[in-house]
Amino acid sequence: MRKTIHSAQGRLLSETLRQIRERAGLTQRELCRRLGKEHSFVSKYELGERRIDIVEFYWICKACGVSPEVEATQLMKAFAALDRE
Repeated sequence: MRKTIHSAQGRLLSETLRQIRERAGLTQRELCRRLGKEHSFVSKYELGERRIDIVEFYWICKACGVSPEVEATQLMKAFAALDRE
């Protein structure tokens, strides 16, 4: 098994979270404040330098005003499509 942070799925997760934040109209710093995290937290996972766990995914989605369930479902479908390539 490859390191997840360097996989196509890892890159897709980072990109998806960036898009969610941008759709919410938040800067990285604003999202960090909402999450109570240091200022580099969002930058690091958006650049693929840091992994996030499922709980962090949930909190990020909630802080951006989107449904974690909907976002996770769409992400799993996109992951499956990558597997078929």
